[in-house]
Amino acid sequence: MTRHRWVMISRIFGSAGLSGVMLATGVQAESAPAPERLLHRRDGAPPLVVERVAATADGVQATVVSSGLAREQLVEWDRIAGIDPGPRGVLEAGVETGIENGTMLWRGRTRLERGDARLARAAFEAALEASFDSPASFRSGTARIALEGMTRSSIAMGESSRVLGEATLFAELEASGESPSRFGQFGGLIDAETGLLTAVPPVGGSEDRSRMLEWFRRVPTADSAQASRRDLLSRLMARRGPPEERPATLGAGDRLLYRLTELDGDDSGTRERARRQLLEGIRDFPRWKASWVRFFVGRAALERDTDPERRMRGVLDLVHVLAFESAAPPVLRRESLRLAVTALRELGREESAAILESILFAEHPDGLLPETTP
Repeated sequence: MTRHRWVMISRIFGSAGLSGVMLATGVQAESAPAPERLLHRRDGAPPLVVERVAATADGVQATVVSSGLAREQLVEWDRIAGIDPGPRGVLEAGVETGIENGTMLWRGRTRLERGDARLARAAFEAALEASFDSPASFRSGTARIALEGMTRSSIAMGESSRVLGEATLFAELEASGESPSRFGQFGGLIDAETGLLTAVPPVGGSEDRSRMLEWFRRVPTADSAQASRRDLLSRLMARRGPPEERPATLGAGDRLLYRLTELDGDDSGTRERARRQLLEGIRDFPRWKASWVRFFVGRAALERDTDPERRMRGVLDLVHVLAFESAAPPVLRRESLRLAVTALRELGREESAAILESILFAEHPDGLLPETTP
């Protein structure tokens, strides 16, 4: 019997009469198959047919059905546009909130891809605050997306000092190697030899340092290597000099950071020895590393030395940072200009100071804002 005829008969006899017709004629009612439950994905990926889903820190663990076979698959939050409700018409616990937070991560990614770093950072920041409420939650793959997104957005805005804490946490997650980057099209941020974020030097003002320390308090670490690096970064931000005891073993990145902290020590002999060791072989350094060394060496000379010749030598180190152009992080160029201008005026070199000041305002109209000062 065709569907059209069946509908006509049902209109004539009604549901009760129709049952009698079915019994009399031996016609069996066909049960309608349950509708497929779909998980709708982003970025042009086709939907998945799912039987069950369960919320996890990184996404939904879904039982996916394909060609009559079922398999388990994790679908990350930022790749999910939506999920059809379950048999009872509702979503499983935690799924709706996870999708909302994943949407913020997706918005951040897409905004960064189109070059809108400011709105991208706002989305990543909102996702961080909404999604992660315990130290353990900051060790997930989803947290990595938010932290890396915050870092990349701030670098693009020339405001790396604002995210020193988030950038450090991202670098720690990157070192674990557990979750691939969602931003591979932009290239790497971390130097393979040192494990340092080349565009995020530990430079900034007191508010930047306070934000960094708050992140370290919020997400403590039991890993001795991570704790050592955090301490060195904090010392460089505060100009506190090196720790009283040098750790027995230091990787390439922490050796560099430790040597930089020696530039802020109280002993002039130690500072000079650190300066010579840091500048040795600098011509062969990667340009990012050379710019770091020149900046910290120059800054230390201006802040720690009173001899005019040594202070002028510090100014020349800072001018070297400018010569690296885009290879030097924007914060180092800005701070090098600001420090050099101040020092030249103190040394009575007003004409030279005016030239550098014109460059400062041309490159950074807000270069003398309070957050750039200690």
